[in-house]
Amino acid sequence: MKDRALRILMMIHRQDDNSPYCFYVHEQAKALRDMGHEVVVISCVGVPPMARKLRPSLAQLDQKTPQEAVVDGIKVYYPRCLTLGNKGEYLFGGRLMAGTALPIARRLHAERPFDVLHAHMLPRDGHAGLLIARKLGIPFVLTVHGTDIFHYFIPGKKPWGRNIRIARQADALVAVSSLLLSRVAPYRERGLSRVVPNGVDLSLIPEKCRNVPHRILSVGTLKARKCMDRTLEAFARISGEWPDATLTIIGIGPMEGQLRERARQLGLADRVTLTGGLPHEEVLRRMSESDVFVLPSWGEGYGIVYIEAMAAGMIAVGAENEGIADTITDGVNGFLVPAGDTDAVETVLRRIFRDEKALLPLREAGRQAALKLTWRRNAETMDEIYREIGCGR
Repeated sequence: MKDRALRILMMIHRQDDNSPYCFYVHEQAKALRDMGHEVVVISCVGVPPMARKLRPSLAQLDQKTPQEAVVDGIKVYYPRCLTLGNKGEYLFGGRLMAGTALPIARRLHAERPFDVLHAHMLPRDGHAGLLIARKLGIPFVLTVHGTDIFHYFIPGKKPWGRNIRIARQADALVAVSSLLLSRVAPYRERGLSRVVPNGVDLSLIPEKCRNVPHRILSVGTLKARKCMDRTLEAFARISGEWPDATLTIIGIGPMEGQLRERARQLGLADRVTLTGGLPHEEVLRRMSESDVFVLPSWGEGYGIVYIEAMAAGMIAVGAENEGIADTITDGVNGFLVPAGDTDAVETVLRRIFRDEKALLPLREAGRQAALKLTWRRNAETMDEIYREIGCGR
């Protein structure tokens, strides 16, 4: 890094994803730290009224989260913030969050100024980040990740005026995929807009991958948009031709019972395994010992899980016109099908199983494409963006 190190204030609300605040934001923070930057995180913990009764999961998150901590050398502050659900978000956006976080940001900025405020997710964190950045007089960068855009920037519908203003006023707008940027870019009148894909922690991928033929794997929350039921139906159609083929579904969610019952009805209970939730390292180990990753889901802003599967040597099957289309080129380094299309998934599985040897170059092309998507590369691109909008001058 030729220029001086930056002091970066990041904002992302506390998420219950077994990470210090949000796993992909923490990975970016660590990569920026490894480049020599100082990263400080404010991660507000949302606490609704009567939390123990109305939202026990948020109450538990509040109880188990300290007021502040140092995680992997990164200072993290966890102020409590009143949250009022969707109605409160419509009325106040990120104002309640900004009111909670601003005193901390002001104190830290007075001790040693920040060069930039980088917020993740648009409606609340983005609004709060914009308000605080303007109070501190520093550039504001916003990264959008998926649900924040799919819920608020719907084709054919005009977004809330406040969300348009947030998108317009960011000095730099970053999206993790072209799909997400295409939803927001029409509302941008100035400033930098760029796609910066998330990275993958390749150190967790087993060094030796033994991709066993005909082992199909699907990973994700067991809910309708992940289309696990369509994957199961496609597997049932090809199961007779390949009696050694198996399907493993990793994840938890409301469709678990339905999927188990359907596998039983199809007479495939002994060949379809639902594992429930597994530790991340175990998921990656299973990827390294599986053949084909299938997740024809819709509403995917990016899809780190596809990248992990490809890095582990699997052939990945994703959905067209979703975030993963930035990485997977159909028939070149993986396959893309219409979201939730059982017939298309069946066709792709047949092609893969019939042409395993012929598809070795495609499998390797997928692995090489995934190996390029490191958090170091992500951080280097973010550093370029920070410099381009004038940080560190």
